[in-house]
Amino acid sequence: MKADEIDKNFASDKEFGDETVIGYQLPCAPFSMYGVFYDDKEKRFMRIPKTVAENTSEGCVVLMRHTSGGRIKFSTDSDTISIKATYDYIFEMSHMPMTGSVGFSLIDETDGCELVYAFRPEQSDKTGFTASAPALKKGVRNYVLYMPLYNDVISLAIGLKKGSFLGEGKPYKNIKPVLYYGSSITQGGCASRPDNSYPAIVSKWTDTDFINMGLSGNAKAESAIVGYLSSLACSVFVCDYDHNAPDKAYLEKTHLPLYLTFRAAQPDVPIVFLTKPDPERDKNAVKRRQVIRATYDYAVNRGDKNVYFIDGSTFFGRKDREICTVDGTHPNELGFYKMAKAVYKILSRIFDN
Repeated sequence: MKADEIDKNFASDKEFGDETVIGYQLPCAPFSMYGVFYDDKEKRFMRIPKTVAENTSEGCVVLMRHTSGGRIKFSTDSDTISIKATYDYIFEMSHMPMTGSVGFSLIDETDGCELVYAFRPEQSDKTGFTASAPALKKGVRNYVLYMPLYNDVISLAIGLKKGSFLGEGKPYKNIKPVLYYGSSITQGGCASRPDNSYPAIVSKWTDTDFINMGLSGNAKAESAIVGYLSSLACSVFVCDYDHNAPDKAYLEKTHLPLYLTFRAAQPDVPIVFLTKPDPERDKNAVKRRQVIRATYDYAVNRGDKNVYFIDGSTFFGRKDREICTVDGTHPNELGFYKMAKAVYKILSRIFDN
C-alpha cells in the first residue's frame, strides 16, 4: 500500500513545505499509538482523562498533558521522515536536555533498537518545530517515534516521501502493557531522550507495551488517581511513588490503601513495589522504606504470591553512585540503565511464569 493511497484527507504538502512529502496528521491509520490518547475535546494528546486529573491535583492537570510514554509505531520505506509538532509552550529545565524534555526520538526496531534521529526544537521555537531525518536505510523499516517526556503536544504530523509504503509497524508482544506509577524519575527526569527513561528501556528489552503514569512531584496516591490506575488493563503494576510522598506519615496513610484498592480491582496482576534510589539524601529514607516493605510483607502474609519488592538503594550500587544522576536525585542515562536492569530482572521472572 502506498502512503498517499491510505487516506487523502490526511495528506498535506504544506505541513512540511516540500511538494515531494505527504503529511499525516495524527492520530490516523495505519499509525499505531501507545501510551497516550488524543482528546478531541481538549484537542491535544493526553495521558490521563481530564476529570481524573482535576479530581487528583492541580499539578496533575498540568501533567496530564505531558506525553511521557507516548509512542507512534509505523513501517515505511521512505528515505526521509519528517515531523511537525505544535505545543502550548516549551517546558525548559536547567537540569534536563531539551532532547528529552521536549524532543522526539525516532528508533528503528527492524533489527533490534537503533537510534535514527533525535528531533528537537531550537530554543527560539516556542510553540513547536519542524524537523527531518534524512538518508534513512533502504527498504521497509519498522519505526517507533517516542514523544516528549516533559511537554504537551497539541498536534503531531509525520511526513513521508510521496509514493512510499506505509504500514502499522511492528506490534508488541501479545501481553497487556506494564503500568508504572511514580515520581519525576518514573516520568523520565532527567533522561536525555524520551526512549531512555527506565520504563522505556525495559519496554525495549521485553518488547512489551507500557503506560507511564509518572507524575513529577505529584504522585501522592490520591483516591482519584488510584481508582484510575486500578481500572487500567495491565500485565504488571510497578508502584514507585516513594519520592513524592511528603513524609513517612503520609506514606503510611496511603501506601497500603493503594495496594488494597488495586488488588481488589485486579486480584491477579503482579505488583512491584520500589523505594527511592537516593536514600542518602533523606534522613527518613530508612523509615520510608520500612513502610513500603510493610505493605509488601502484609501482602505476602495474607497469601498474595504476586507481589515483589525492590530496594531502590541498590539500583546504583556502591561504587560510582555519584555518576548515576544529574543532581544527586534524578538519574542520567547510566542511572536509568541500572534501574531498568533491576526492574527487568523482576519482569522477566513474571513473564517467564
